[in-house]
Amino acid sequence: MPNRSCNRNQKSVHRGALLWILAAMAVPVGCKAPKTWAYRSLVCLPGSADGTASDYWSRCGSDSPNKQSPEPPIEHAPSTGEVPERREGIVTEGQAFRIQRLTPPGSPETSDSQRTGTQDSANNVLSSPGHLETSSSDPRHVAGRDQPVRLASHWSQPAANADRESAVITAGGTGADPKETQIGPSALRTGKDSLRLPRELPGADAPPLVAPSKFDPDSPEYRDEIKRLYPALPSTTSDPNANPGPDSGITGLEALHQIARENHPGLRIAAASVEASRGLMIQAGLPPNPKMGYEADTVRTLNTPGYKGAYLQQTIITARKLGLAAEAAAVDYANAVIDQRKTWINVTTDIRRAYFQVLAARQRLIMANALLELSERAYAAQIQLAAGGEAAPFEPLQLRVLTTQARASSIRAEQESIAAWRMMAAATGVPDLESTALQGHIDCAVPVVSYDDAVERLSAVHTDLQIAQNSIRKQQTLVTLADRTPIPDLDVGFVLQRDYTFQPGGATYNLMLGGAIPVFNRNQGNRIAARADLVKASQNVTNTRNGLISNLASVYGVYEANRQLAASFRTDALEDQVRAYRGIYELYMADPSAVSFNEVIVAQQTVAVVLNQYLDILNAQWQSVVNLGELLQVDDLFTMGKLEAVAEIPSLTSESITPE
Repeated sequence: MPNRSCNRNQKSVHRGALLWILAAMAVPVGCKAPKTWAYRSLVCLPGSADGTASDYWSRCGSDSPNKQSPEPPIEHAPSTGEVPERREGIVTEGQAFRIQRLTPPGSPETSDSQRTGTQDSANNVLSSPGHLETSSSDPRHVAGRDQPVRLASHWSQPAANADRESAVITAGGTGADPKETQIGPSALRTGKDSLRLPRELPGADAPPLVAPSKFDPDSPEYRDEIKRLYPALPSTTSDPNANPGPDSGITGLEALHQIARENHPGLRIAAASVEASRGLMIQAGLPPNPKMGYEADTVRTLNTPGYKGAYLQQTIITARKLGLAAEAAAVDYANAVIDQRKTWINVTTDIRRAYFQVLAARQRLIMANALLELSERAYAAQIQLAAGGEAAPFEPLQLRVLTTQARASSIRAEQESIAAWRMMAAATGVPDLESTALQGHIDCAVPVVSYDDAVERLSAVHTDLQIAQNSIRKQQTLVTLADRTPIPDLDVGFVLQRDYTFQPGGATYNLMLGGAIPVFNRNQGNRIAARADLVKASQNVTNTRNGLISNLASVYGVYEANRQLAASFRTDALEDQVRAYRGIYELYMADPSAVSFNEVIVAQQTVAVVLNQYLDILNAQWQSVVNLGELLQVDDLFTMGKLEAVAEIPSLTSESITPE
């Protein structure tokens, strides 16, 4: 037997109003009522939203090799020439900075004794457990145990290539005045102050860089000087809530919608509004109450009590005016149910927006940690080169700046990830929702929707159009009610009395029947206003549809632009920059004199920038999909259209970027 909780307590409404609600307004039936009567209409909402999300993420390929799993908290070790430990999920075997033995162009092969001496001097510069080591079992290193460990570095440039260098710093301690340091190539030497930083700039008063006066890697004093030149970077600890692992549980989009269904105050407000409209609908169809009282007539006639008794009066509403009033109020009730549906769409949309924002923020955090890992390794390797006299003293400082910037980006990405989760938790109505892993990836396929199909669905299901169309029916009912209002209602009265004017007296009764005569007030003004309101309501449907189509044109344009931009960026920018990085990296490994180390760093930084741009495009693409789903008011975002794959986000250190 079907449950009638969504249309219960309507028996007191006129039969025409009840049929009109069920047939014309399509009020849901067959749902189970909750315990709290004020929220009983919540059961009339859709049973779920985005119900195919879990299957969608499974089809998306969540087990793809470059889908990096969440990590436990990571403490970044101080970078004082040490190579940080490899972090699972960030640094792969296809390492961007590889250690190998290089022979400068045109130089004879290094002898075994020279290799041993170079190895010992490099290893004694900064002794620590994390110092650069080589092992035949470590696939990241191509040098053998008995070969010098050396990062591809700057070899001495011939005179013809002298102008390639942007700066020359004279080491202190050799009799040269640090203030007289020559800066830049000969073409730029127009004065010792020509390239000096203005004192107004922050950091312009930094002391000059003075390299150790004596090159002796085995000397403790020399190692202390190196540590002074390149101090340890401050350690940082990751917040586990920024990107929790699967051990904390995995939350899907459908589960978040269910949490909102049970806890969101906006849905409860909408449900209470439905209940209030239902009460007004019932009240509109109720007839006036009868009147009853005591009546005494002709008192003191012949010094007698006169006539004493009781009366009963009733106003009978004619011309089915009560039924028409109930039908008009039923439209408001039905619109409240529809408005509750719109509130549900708004709540699910807010959750979807925040959901994809969290996915994007966590992916950005993974990329920031990967870039930080590479920067720390490059900085540690460059310290060794500078300590061994194979790099200029300022080169590690450049990498130190890049590493500091990478740490700042990692901290910012971490806090953005935490903030994104908190905003999503607030969107569900549970601000203190515990942070967990999320299903899905930002680089999964997006649904493709044609504009014509979007217009067709918009015109068929949008709640604003339904409310506007219902308002026409309400105004039609009110026009009929205004026309029938002048018809007089019947006032019926009955009086039962006892006559005390004579003895022994007797019982008498009176009957009354009457009504207003519509002579002056025939409801003329209200009838004119009702017809004008009907014209407004009929035009409002077209106006509402035009406004929705205008919004759809804007939203669809952004959606289509982001979708096409994601597809073109993958082939026109992302792949090209990866190939450019490969070319610079391979050329540097083959001939260090042809490409400077800074060019490799810049190319790697550019790859990171391009990847972040691609991540922004993917996030904007999903946000536009969410906006389109809000306008089309779909219950399942992933069945809105045919799915179209997008390029996966490559890892900064994956083999897809770093050449073999």
